[in-house]
Amino acid sequence: MGKLLIILSMLLLLPRTSAAQEREPVEQIRSLMESCQFSRAISLAELYLLQDSSRTDLLLLKGRALVSEFRYREAIATLLKAQHSDSANINVLNELVNVYRLSGEPDKAILTNRKICSLAPDNRYFTLQLANLYYSAEAYPQAVRVLLSLYLSDSSSFYVAKQLGNSFNELKRSDSAIRFYRRALRISPYDPYVTGKLVNVLIREDNIAMALYWTQLFLAHDSTNIPILKQSGYCNYLLIDFKSSAKLFGECARLGDSSKFTMKYLGLSYYKQEKYDTATPYFRKAFLADTTDSEVCFYYGVSAYRSLAVDTGLVYLDRTVRLLMPPAKFLSTLYLELANANTANGNADTAIVLMKKALEANPENSTLRFKIAYQYDFYLRKPYIALPLYREFLKNDVPGLKTVENLPQEVSYSDYAKNRIREIDGTKNHGKMKNAAGK
Repeated sequence: MGKLLIILSMLLLLPRTSAAQEREPVEQIRSLMESCQFSRAISLAELYLLQDSSRTDLLLLKGRALVSEFRYREAIATLLKAQHSDSANINVLNELVNVYRLSGEPDKAILTNRKICSLAPDNRYFTLQLANLYYSAEAYPQAVRVLLSLYLSDSSSFYVAKQLGNSFNELKRSDSAIRFYRRALRISPYDPYVTGKLVNVLIREDNIAMALYWTQLFLAHDSTNIPILKQSGYCNYLLIDFKSSAKLFGECARLGDSSKFTMKYLGLSYYKQEKYDTATPYFRKAFLADTTDSEVCFYYGVSAYRSLAVDTGLVYLDRTVRLLMPPAKFLSTLYLELANANTANGNADTAIVLMKKALEANPENSTLRFKIAYQYDFYLRKPYIALPLYREFLKNDVPGLKTVENLPQEVSYSDYAKNRIREIDGTKNHGKMKNAAGK
């Protein structure tokens, strides 16, 4: 309330302004914004808006100042007021597009940008902005449609050709992506980004020779571009030219690239030539970059012991096994869940095999012995095979609150096993007595 009174008192002191003087508030606010005094710019805009709350120019400046302070909700509210005052003001609409994009509302940004395009259909900037909004929102078919309209009106734009290549690439339409990437390179040869994208698509399509050609074409122009050197080295590796791949990845390392990819394939290039002592340090660097990579760990171990560093080789080969095999308890749980799924699917015999593997992985889990016995007994109707398993379970059981499924009443594993042992033994003895009587 006090702040409002101060603003009102200041407003009363303001002189009546002419048309020329109306420009002064705008210039004052712009001056404050240019010196990054955004809070003061907002306060001054609010002061002048008390005189005329519908002034679009002041609302626009206030909205921009609020954006600069990351106050997006307030900025949107202010800009919507400006739009209400002048619904055809492209500057206001474009600022709204920007705020919606920054505040994570892509649908509203697209909708507002489409309004701008309807107001200025011949303005390529806003059409291209709409395509970029679609692309950022992963609406690639819509992005393609807008970009193609731009391309048909002017096929000389490098950016439009590049973005068409990117959009088709995201849609996995490789032929079209290749076409537009190549078109972009005709407009701007040796662009590293587009060359790299084109090479990646060609590798994905298993057209390695053509991918190599494009890397060689680029490297003849710029032989120190590390990303293209890496792609060229990888192409040579895929084409089983290990000497060339080692040379190219070695050049990457000489230029300061110590990435896992470069170290791994530099090591592999020497490994494939049986130069294990040369390969070993590169595998070590690659493994230190990612200690979860079982493939690198394996090749490091093999290269080490073949280079007569037997102890190191054994350590990393053993580590490879641990990386490939999950912890015993997890593996046991995995087998048990597979068994349960197979049982539910009517494959009780397959489930038994999986349950046994679960027990092998975690023999301390006595519950698994019960489950195997129960599987034989309840699902496979083989009680005599289940009998010794029930007994083994009781020897190792740790009392708890575990209850048997598929029964209307709650019965502990231990009680159920004891009851079934008596029943199966009784049936067995009864059978023996019948056989004896028959004789």
